[in-house]
Amino acid sequence: MSEHVQGESIHRVPTQSGLVAVFKAYLPLWPFVLGLAFARSGLIVASYGSYTQTDEGVFTDGGMLIALAILGLYWLVATIRKTRYSKRQVSRLMNASTALEAAMLVGLTVMEVLAIQNNGVKLAFCAGCTLFGSLAIYYWLRRARGSTTTVTVVFAFGALFVSEIIIYACALLPHVVAYVVGALLVIAQYPCIAASRTRSRLLLAPPDTEARDYFGFAKSLVSNKQFLVVTAIGIALLSIVIGLLRGYPDGEPIAFTMTTRIAYMLLTMALSAAIIALVVRGKGQVMTVGIWIIMQSLACLALVAYAAFPESLDIGALFTTTLNAMMVGFTWYAVVAFVSYGWRDPYYYAIACWLVWLGSRAIARIVLLEAYPLTTNDLLTGMIMAALLLVSAQSVFVQFIYIAKRENEDEHDKITSRQSALVKLMGLDSNESLSGMRQATMQHNAEEMGKQFLLSDREVEVLALYALGFTQKRVAEELYISQGTAHAHIKRIYAKTGLHSRQEILDYMKQYTS
Repeated sequence: MSEHVQGESIHRVPTQSGLVAVFKAYLPLWPFVLGLAFARSGLIVASYGSYTQTDEGVFTDGGMLIALAILGLYWLVATIRKTRYSKRQVSRLMNASTALEAAMLVGLTVMEVLAIQNNGVKLAFCAGCTLFGSLAIYYWLRRARGSTTTVTVVFAFGALFVSEIIIYACALLPHVVAYVVGALLVIAQYPCIAASRTRSRLLLAPPDTEARDYFGFAKSLVSNKQFLVVTAIGIALLSIVIGLLRGYPDGEPIAFTMTTRIAYMLLTMALSAAIIALVVRGKGQVMTVGIWIIMQSLACLALVAYAAFPESLDIGALFTTTLNAMMVGFTWYAVVAFVSYGWRDPYYYAIACWLVWLGSRAIARIVLLEAYPLTTNDLLTGMIMAALLLVSAQSVFVQFIYIAKRENEDEHDKITSRQSALVKLMGLDSNESLSGMRQATMQHNAEEMGKQFLLSDREVEVLALYALGFTQKRVAEELYISQGTAHAHIKRIYAKTGLHSRQEILDYMKQYTS
């Protein structure tokens, strides 16, 4: 089976299909996958030294803290003002971010060519690359808003798979050449953007996920919100562990040998391919219980390897860096989940996830290892990481049990009335303002009309926005489609329902669906 969209198709992959079939089925997504892969690759080349070692110390997480401070200020402003960006503003921000990140890489190239030894300037360039590279990544994740679990996993872990190949190639190059290649990779996002504009619908395949995964939980919105909150807590705790592992035991980066560097790349690619294959074959639970088991197992393997091979710390570093890569793919996936079902602007959720994930990691890597003498006590450091792993696992898995129980009970209203302050702070509340409640009502009414008149998922989305009073242009911007496509959807809605105006739609909703 396949769904044809603007001359392309995304196939439903049969169970017996292998990775080759999966690749062919989702090949039309290449502009999105490559765009995200190029965005990550440029950032890693600039601020992480292409992973020739676990990181670049202060130039990695120090630069990250500077970038997060800037993003955090914006996040606070966006929270207060409830900022939302139009499609044109998003495009302009992406173009500027890409150009500025390339400029930062050019600056690093000049420093390398002229042998300028100025850590302050280099830190500024690395922080700039981190900031603008993050904004570029946000753009691509924003484009995946509304995707299903399967498409999102292919998109996120496919980009992770591709970027690992690129980053490894850059690791073999001299720094100056790697920086030049990094700048070219960043610029290569421009043709990906152009190619992706005609393929936006490819990210919006019909729902094909099991009910009990991140995207399925969104069908019962409260469970989804509570789940995402606990997910954020789990990510934060696990990220602290990653930060401590990357600088184990003395706070300094751990250099890879050729063998362990190849092993890290192959392990990351193998896990990424396995996750894609399992999800495509209907194993949606891989992105709930499975991904946490994978990441926590890698953390345990890193701890054991550090203890077992104190003279070859790169063995432990291989598991640590693989764990960090898995967290990259999982966080991308989680951002799309937030973006798809939260009511705030997508940048709000992307920055919030960055603050939780990379902020926790950077604080552990820079602040804890430097400000507190953990490096003098390997046993204490190991016990702290083990305790954090335990709490992280308990927090997430207990929530799975809680959600499974609630799914079997009709307590939606009770849970809604007990929404925590943390849920609201993260923007996962239902926006209890009048406009927010009206939006939720229209969405419900549109879904009911969709069932009655056999409207497509996209037509239901258009109907909900149109009934809210959005113009055709605004509907197109919200759904990342052309104005002509929005107009065509509205015409089909009128044809299927037999209604002839927005007011007739509202009257029908009031009488038959509210």
